[in-house]
Amino acid sequence: MDRTRTGGRVFRRLLYAADRSAASRAALMAVAGLAVGGRTEVVVLHVDDRGQLEEGRRLVTDIACSLIALAVDARPELRQAPPGRVAAAIAAVAAEQGSNLVVLGSRGRSDLGGLLPGSVAHEVVERVSCPLLLVRAGRRASARRRRVLVAVAGDEDLAELVRTAAAVAERDAQVLVLHVPTPGAADSGAVAPEQLVEQVVDGLRRRGVRVRGRIEAGASGATREIARAAVGYGADLVVMGSRRLPALAALLEVPSAVAGVKG
Repeated sequence: MDRTRTGGRVFRRLLYAADRSAASRAALMAVAGLAVGGRTEVVVLHVDDRGQLEEGRRLVTDIACSLIALAVDARPELRQAPPGRVAAAIAAVAAEQGSNLVVLGSRGRSDLGGLLPGSVAHEVVERVSCPLLLVRAGRRASARRRRVLVAVAGDEDLAELVRTAAAVAERDAQVLVLHVPTPGAADSGAVAPEQLVEQVVDGLRRRGVRVRGRIEAGASGATREIARAAVGYGADLVVMGSRRLPALAALLEVPSAVAGVKG
């Protein structure tokens, strides 16, 4: 990847939350592409909420070894969490490790169902203080061309979102910046949707990214609309910025949400 085009963005530490799904396997190649060369430390995390520690330990060890074979600086990390608290555990580890990006595979009937309310990815993006990269399974796994959807809410760090999206996009990628206005946003003094999208689009174009913007009505809810648009666009990757607000809540939940497992 051309770092001059992306503004020199290099992720110091990347958290790859993995399981045995096809979506997670697709995410492995995206992680390798972002971290090859050893300048980025990849923490391969599996959160066990089913009491299958040995299986989880083998999983993270195997993935870390696969990444190391691809010239990636990777190490395994296994944690335990109560059922239903996987997202809280991922967010807690991201905060503990000082992650610059969290990578997840998308799971669900629509192939981007991981964005929907109640999903792990949806809960993670509500908790972490860094951007989230969601990798769609089964889309052009070996092709060079990629389609990237950048979902803009309006309350995230836009400069960080632009830097992340530029770093994620391959040279020949097509990027769509999507904003789904929430009800009442216009009355709350928030930045106008057109201005918000234009700001992100301009930032990406200055980094040489081929990009266009779009505003969608959110009749079915913002995350559902993002998932629908991503599938319609044929997106391989979805980039979402940190919502910032719940970061403290994630930190406060560390003792009850996640426990380390020694090697």
